[in-house]
Amino acid sequence: MQDFERARLARRALLDALRLANLLDRQGGALAREADITSAQWLTLGMLTRVGEPGMTPTELCRQLCVSKQNMTGMVVRLQKKGLIDRRPDAKDRRSFRIFATPKGIATVNRLEPRGSDFFLQQVSDLDDAALNRFAEGVSTVLDRLRDNEKRSSGRAEA
Repeated sequence: MQDFERARLARRALLDALRLANLLDRQGGALAREADITSAQWLTLGMLTRVGEPGMTPTELCRQLCVSKQNMTGMVVRLQKKGLIDRRPDAKDRRSFRIFATPKGIATVNRLEPRGSDFFLQQVSDLDDAALNRFAEGVSTVLDRLRDNEKRSSGRAEA
């Protein structure tokens, strides 16, 4: 494939990924609203539920979710007010804290999970296992590249 064709295909794929993310947020958000949370809050709670007892620092959550510190601060405050997360001092760094899903937060994720799984499976129902695996690997590869680019950019800004 020639470079201009490859660039056109890359642009199409990445812009489709952006549209995909917007639609997933909107349609998945409808499920989340049934639990009085947003799709971003559901994603955050799900991540905290999966990591369990070590919890995560706000910085770790920012990196994993690709959001700014300001957005994460607001998210933490809102989730804490709803009783879905808890903040505890970090045993290794007194200046920091770790965030944990509360039993109520875990119950919320568990309640949303069956319909969420059905929703996600429905979206990829036309892909066989091999195509789904290639899709997942491709998205992860691009996401890793973008995260690396961001890390390098923020490192330059801090220097």
